[in-house]
Amino acid sequence: MSSIAEPLARSRPRPLTRLTYRPDIDGLRALAVLAVMFFHYRVPPFSGGFAGVDIFFVISGYLITALIAREMAEDRFSLWRFYERRVRRIIPALFALLVVASVAAWFVLFPHDFRRYARSALAAAFFGSNFQFWSVTGYFDVAAFQKPLLHTWSLAVEEQFYLLFPAFLLALRTVRQKTRIAAVGVVFLLSLTLSIWGVHTHPDAAFYLVPFRLWELMAGALLALGLVAEPRSKVLAEAASLIGLVLIGCAVLFYSDATHFPGAAALLPVLGTALVIYGGAEAGTFVNRALAWRPVVFVGLISYSLYLWHWPVYVFARYYLYRELNAGETVLCLALSFGLAVLSWRYVEQPFRRRQGGVPRRVLFGAAGTALVAVSVFAAAVLTSHGWPDRFRPEIRRILAEEHDTDGLLRYCFARPLSEVNAKDLCQIGAPGKITPSFLLWGDSHADAILPAVSDIAKKHHLRGYFAGESSCAPLIGVFRPDTPRCKAFNNKVIELAKRPEIRTVILTARWGKNADGRAYGDEGNGFVPISDAQAKAKRPADNAAIFARGLNRTIDALLAARKHVVVIASVPEVGWAVPQVLARTRLSGDGRPVFLPEEDFDFRQRVTRPLFHTLAARPGVMVIHPSDVLCGNGRCRVAMGGIPLYRDEHHLSVYGARKLEPLLTGIFGN
Repeated sequence: MSSIAEPLARSRPRPLTRLTYRPDIDGLRALAVLAVMFFHYRVPPFSGGFAGVDIFFVISGYLITALIAREMAEDRFSLWRFYERRVRRIIPALFALLVVASVAAWFVLFPHDFRRYARSALAAAFFGSNFQFWSVTGYFDVAAFQKPLLHTWSLAVEEQFYLLFPAFLLALRTVRQKTRIAAVGVVFLLSLTLSIWGVHTHPDAAFYLVPFRLWELMAGALLALGLVAEPRSKVLAEAASLIGLVLIGCAVLFYSDATHFPGAAALLPVLGTALVIYGGAEAGTFVNRALAWRPVVFVGLISYSLYLWHWPVYVFARYYLYRELNAGETVLCLALSFGLAVLSWRYVEQPFRRRQGGVPRRVLFGAAGTALVAVSVFAAAVLTSHGWPDRFRPEIRRILAEEHDTDGLLRYCFARPLSEVNAKDLCQIGAPGKITPSFLLWGDSHADAILPAVSDIAKKHHLRGYFAGESSCAPLIGVFRPDTPRCKAFNNKVIELAKRPEIRTVILTARWGKNADGRAYGDEGNGFVPISDAQAKAKRPADNAAIFARGLNRTIDALLAARKHVVVIASVPEVGWAVPQVLARTRLSGDGRPVFLPEEDFDFRQRVTRPLFHTLAARPGVMVIHPSDVLCGNGRCRVAMGGIPLYRDEHHLSVYGARKLEPLLTGIFGN
């Protein structure tokens, strides 16, 4: 992170012209990077270690503003010199990482993930990672451990801040100090308000994009500009530092992936960091001395390189093993991360940061430009070659092909605009020709995954029907999911289509378990998914069950009242890990042990839905079909047949897998 990246000069908020080194801020960086590392490596009890990024943002805002304001006060600020410092600090270590990570990606990543890596490398090189990862978040996105450069999103946020903020301060250079503080304060309040609103309505954007994160940097900027006078007594400084450390600790130790973040929750680490910096202006406080301890300061000095290296080391190890790291492997990867960070700091960061006796400016910018071109060429080569699949032998390529074994209608028919959710514009499946549609397949991406089997059976019955699918949107009337805000409106439009007199059969299927249980599964790792209706809003995973049951019953009641034959396709077992890739990895390693999902894991995941489906099956006009009758048995749920994966990822059936269910689904159209 580039707060990790700021030169080691430090300033007190007042006077701005006095710039002194603050070793305690290096110590604060150490706390931040260790919190992030331990969170990523799943070391207890750092469940909220992601807040370390917010600590970096505050530090960066403070240091950058102090530096710019001092140079402006001395009438010697230069944008050219400012950006040169940023290039010297950020780019050499980043591109050293990209070179090594790209070599590792060639040997470790399978073709599709290699292509994803190439896109992320290109985005990281041009400091657009936050836009890249924001744009691909969602239902079909891959698990975090398959993204070696995911952590570079925060670098992009800070670089975009560096691009804009100096010009903002330059525009305010002639105004009074109070006016300057007020202007920065307005930006702070607007961004904070946007973040609090966005974390519930647009959570991915609120996490990745600058407008939602700017207030954290502005908190540091306000401190540097002197919004609050320096502590006038050691008692005040001690109290501020200690309270700040407690606030940071509360966030790092007690937050989790279920916390709505950043939003209001980020106030704890942001305010805590500001208080520690504020209190540390009075040298000699307990917290100041602790953070200034030499070993802690050293971790702070290497924190930029440590931040860069720790995540790719974890990702490549986790990706290769396709399981969680055990304690010994975790310690080994942490040690390797520290070793690489020290080497990067000593032999990459320091030589490039020195202007006197170091790399000349002309060479610096020439090397940076060359590196950008090289990354662009590399990314283009990987993308145009489709990830160089020829790196693997044919049987491995055949297994991996199931990752992309989806119905051809997916891109066009799935998640249509709301204006097209009608009998005229929705996609039709089944028998060809001018046949009046008589059935509706309705659900989320699991409905799309099973579409080939339903379409095949419809053809055998000479029937034609509609497909209505929306990402992360189970057919639960009156239910709202914050990660799919248009789901409720989508379902309202589909139920009206379902009531049309020519529609006789309505097939409902979805990823029921996630909606009912309220939690992600396996490697997915995107935490608590609350749902709500007019009666209640889920505040914890257990609250989802009742809301889910009401929504499904509401849907079925409406369909039965319209005299429809209702078919509910129950849950496909969620595996929790990328099936084609695990099968390919085991085949590469020569591991002959069978790969499967324990049936007890599936049963536990469906502990809410099973009783509900049993009750629904007893209702006249409702048929419930269980894919597990084909996929599970003898204590195991199969993930492959004949060596070919039944799934294309962690929980979606491939076309091959869906068609294995056709004998089970034959009776869905009745007579």
